[in-house]
Amino acid sequence: MDLAAFYLAHCLADPDFYDTAQHWDDSASRFALTGAELPGGWHRSEQELWVLQLPPGRRLPEQGWKVHVSAGLDNAAEVLAAVWDHCVKRRIAFKFLRSRQVLQLTNAKYADRGSSGKFCAIYPTSDEELSRVLTELGEALDGQPGPYVLSDLRWRNGPLFVRYGAFQHRTCRGQSGEPVPALTDPRTGRLVPDLRGPSFRIPPWVEPLPFLAETMAARNNGGDSFPYQVRKALHFSNAGGVYLATDPHTGRNVVLKEARPLAGLDTDGVDAVTRLRHEHAILDQLAGLAVVPRVLGHFTCWEHHFLVQEYIEGETLTREAARRHPHLKPEPSPREIADFTAWVVEVVGKVRAALRTIHSRGVVAGDVHPSNIMLRPDGGVALIDFELALPLGAADRPPLGAPGFVPPAGCTGPDIDHYGLAATALWVFLSTAPVLRTRDPGKTELFLQVLADRFGAPDSFVAGLRRDLRPAGGTSGTTADRGHRTGLQALGDPQPEDWTHLRRSLAEGILATATPQRPDRLFPGDVEQFRTGGLNIAHGAAGVLLALTEAGLPPDPEHVDWLIRAVDRWETPQPGFYDGLHGIAYVLDRLGHRDAALSALDRAVNLRETEPPLVGLHSGLAGMGLNLLHFGTADADCLRRALTIADRLADAVRTGGLQPDRPSAAGLMFGATGVALFFLHCFRAIADPELLELARAALHRDLADCETGPDNTLQVRERNRLMPHLGIGTAGMAPILGELLRHRDDGPLALAYEQIRRTCRAESGIFPGLFTGHAGVMASVAATGSTPALDDPAVRKHLRRLSWYAELRDGRLAFPGEQLYRLSTDLATGAAGVLLALTAVFDDRRDFLPFLPAAVSTPRQTPTCDPAGTTAGRR
Repeated sequence: MDLAAFYLAHCLADPDFYDTAQHWDDSASRFALTGAELPGGWHRSEQELWVLQLPPGRRLPEQGWKVHVSAGLDNAAEVLAAVWDHCVKRRIAFKFLRSRQVLQLTNAKYADRGSSGKFCAIYPTSDEELSRVLTELGEALDGQPGPYVLSDLRWRNGPLFVRYGAFQHRTCRGQSGEPVPALTDPRTGRLVPDLRGPSFRIPPWVEPLPFLAETMAARNNGGDSFPYQVRKALHFSNAGGVYLATDPHTGRNVVLKEARPLAGLDTDGVDAVTRLRHEHAILDQLAGLAVVPRVLGHFTCWEHHFLVQEYIEGETLTREAARRHPHLKPEPSPREIADFTAWVVEVVGKVRAALRTIHSRGVVAGDVHPSNIMLRPDGGVALIDFELALPLGAADRPPLGAPGFVPPAGCTGPDIDHYGLAATALWVFLSTAPVLRTRDPGKTELFLQVLADRFGAPDSFVAGLRRDLRPAGGTSGTTADRGHRTGLQALGDPQPEDWTHLRRSLAEGILATATPQRPDRLFPGDVEQFRTGGLNIAHGAAGVLLALTEAGLPPDPEHVDWLIRAVDRWETPQPGFYDGLHGIAYVLDRLGHRDAALSALDRAVNLRETEPPLVGLHSGLAGMGLNLLHFGTADADCLRRALTIADRLADAVRTGGLQPDRPSAAGLMFGATGVALFFLHCFRAIADPELLELARAALHRDLADCETGPDNTLQVRERNRLMPHLGIGTAGMAPILGELLRHRDDGPLALAYEQIRRTCRAESGIFPGLFTGHAGVMASVAATGSTPALDDPAVRKHLRRLSWYAELRDGRLAFPGEQLYRLSTDLATGAAGVLLALTAVFDDRRDFLPFLPAAVSTPRQTPTCDPAGTTAGRR
């Protein structure tokens, strides 16, 4: 699923905080059978969005062959009635989505492709029962339409699909190191990922059933030959893919846009095929214009529809703006800023002219945002993606749109495109501004002032954006803007005496969100808390309580009791430090609850280890070892266990087997830097100099995944992104490098240290939080500086940026989390993490996170590399 869409799915239940759709009020569209009575002995339960029905005396097996039933919005009630009658009569366990709104959500354009289409799930307990379900229910539902379930094998031509997978919820670590649904491999007895991707596959130990053989053969051998040679996928969604392909007859490049029937629904319930036909008609209406792609054909293959369009050479505005932006550098020159601004003004002018041409044909583009604007090599522009286009006189807004670029209510006709272009221009300068001003329209004037003051945007250009961002009938917000800036001034431009107010405001804002009546979470945070639990340090209650304590604010005893009770009832805990029991034990010990801490520690030590073991600070051996060292100061057995872990990690370093816990995730949390931190603490415990060499080798391992960025910065390469952050990225390496360089000379590490320090002075960043945003980078600058943090211009820059994200909720400071759609209070992404970062700034807390060396300072010997490559120490 698209990451932004995954977060948006957690925005349904609460206007302020991320929450699961389980808490979404969809009662108006519940299916009548959702609350229907069952025969005696049957058991009904709700599991998130599903209603599970278990027959008398039955328990779900752990795994096996299961049947999924798909349906459209119009026939869902009829399909459910047939499934209900069959399963109740045959006493077979089944479940179904609880409402029409939920069905629409799971089939939406950016829903998970692997689970889209699944309306009902049926759990046969034998091969014979499976065959009977497919035969009898297949006949009953013959002719009923439903979207294709991509992860499954379709049974004949109806809405039944079959796959082998997990029946019960169990998890293991996936390739990314995160918990994923799991199966038991009977050959080894170990849990392995239950792959639910966009294609049908059978686990290697499972023999295909004879009565499925014909269907599988038809799938493998059937279907029309594809008339184009696909070179690469440009984009995927539940509606279908967009592909760069070659026409074999002409040899020219084309773009293929795919649409899946009854899938990719918009908010009006319109499917991808209907929108594709609409886009075809719109492009025909715009035929001959140089600012839109030409239609070259259309075809259907394997039930999917394709529109063939001209391939427009060039780059999207999204990519080109990211390449050109001056604030990727720590200290851009006035000329670089002026050139960038002139380029943006020119591009916006060309897009505005293109929109006028489109409007002259009676069409509103409807979906103007940076990824839909192409910049041609000759300097021209073109607009792509017209599935949301509208007639010029339409009174409605498009039913879909990119967050931050969707026009407000009352915006119609050409004003829809003018709004999208103004939001796009704002995005090119300040990529977070469109979403932030959607949450808080009062920020509009703040951002426009930044364009004028810091980028030198012409007055007429700024005035045009102001006009287009506030269509007729909107409010000016001037008074609110002035009050907003005044309320957040202490954060954006603080004095030392402001710390007391800022700390109290953040703490009160966090505490006001507490929900001790909920068993799953105490404080609202990132969506990750619904996968790893609302208890841990990174995204749960332990992290919030730790942040409050480290900031000198004693936590509420009721909240500590909530955490202790929640740990006791945690049925499937993780052992890790930031995501599991080791971290909770550490926090409970810091809070003075030694017995509860030791109880959590015992459970953590006794948990079965993942295979292969994770190694990092967040979830792996390094974090566990550090916690055992913490308890080992008073417990010889804990110290022994910690040193055993050190031996295992040392072997991995020596053999070259040390790898990040997540792909391309070098840095403090998931990379070898956390391992280096563990070795440094082991050195403090037993003074073995070999541990310093191991720490040095671990840091070199992470630096191998880094690359030099703009203006001699150094960042981690994660897929197609450069990461400067505290969690994944180079900011988290700086304090560890600084500590090691106090003990060892190493020219390459010293050079990297200076490059990272320079990197952290750049203002680039998308989120405000500690692990992936400005707060963490700022804390790294403060923790490795040699002067008071508030005197450092880089710290001041990050504080100013943080003030742009901050909101006043009931008069108290609050911060949005990842993706910026909702507020968060957790340590990794939200207000608790910001609070810890501010302690690094105001209290000179260089140990603002657990185990960061308290003695970190400017290295006692800061080696520098001379042009000849030799190293000289500076004392």
